[in-house]
Amino acid sequence: MMNYLNTYRRYACDIGRINEEAKTNAEALVNLTEELYTHDLRWIVEQVLKSEGHHHVILLSGPSSSGKTTTSKKLCDEFMKHGIDVQLISMDNFYLGEDYVKRLPNGKPDFESVEALDIPLIKESIDKLSTTGECVIPVYDFSRSCRSDKTRTVKLGKDSVIVMEGIHALNPIFSAGQSKAKVMKIYTAVKQGIKNNEDYVLTNREIRFIRRLVRDYHFRKVDPEYMISMWDTVVEGEKKYIRPFRYTSDFTINSIHIYEPCVLKSLAIPILESISASNMNYDFACRISEALDRFETIDSSLVPENSLLREFIGGGCYSY
Repeated sequence: MMNYLNTYRRYACDIGRINEEAKTNAEALVNLTEELYTHDLRWIVEQVLKSEGHHHVILLSGPSSSGKTTTSKKLCDEFMKHGIDVQLISMDNFYLGEDYVKRLPNGKPDFESVEALDIPLIKESIDKLSTTGECVIPVYDFSRSCRSDKTRTVKLGKDSVIVMEGIHALNPIFSAGQSKAKVMKIYTAVKQGIKNNEDYVLTNREIRFIRRLVRDYHFRKVDPEYMISMWDTVVEGEKKYIRPFRYTSDFTINSIHIYEPCVLKSLAIPILESISASNMNYDFACRISEALDRFETIDSSLVPENSLLREFIGGGCYSY
């Protein structure tokens, strides 16, 4: 059933206002944005703890580069402030591996499909955690695109909370058979783009693209031309496997940080400018670069260590 009361914080995402604040009071702009985001997470935790039956499983989903990982970690921080034992589980550890994933028509592995995950093992893990409070989960090796030999044992106390995050976490295949009194769903995404009057400077999807470009280049050693070539596949996967379930969430979080283009520009523009003029995505790269160049620059040193943006620019207090 759709949750018609589900809403999220909306910002005044106008480039003129953002640039004015970036020029005159950048630190205040950053701090206010961070405070509002943390406030939204704190409010959700309070609602979970007040809910009848006390939800033990939190399923958190969102499209690529929406900040799921940091959001889940910050949610865990808020639960712990209430004295609640919380365990974080990433669904990424349940990937089957490149050799077991179906191929797209172009021959590339379809990692966006829910079938790229070990569905039976995820359901079994949720069941065991709900009944016995203990399970063993795999550890995925992204450097080799396969499951590693390592495992992790998760043990819960009586009033523990599990936060399970992943792009497919809201798919009903994982919550089927689970008591609604025990499961709560959260959807996080960049819900707004940034405009100049009525025209978009950057769409919400393009903001996520910039985040992913910077992160994958600097921390995953992904060739930028390859990353750009895969972006349409990622987006198509989101349309098929993620967006259809976003309205089933109990809460929606708008993960845009309105100052972020001011920080990301200095990292993203050099990457975009490295795209060869002969590349089929050259015009797209130029357009994004030109859009970023319209923003005032904010030094990354102003970004707090626990900010969601640190997931993409590095230097944060969380491990990824």
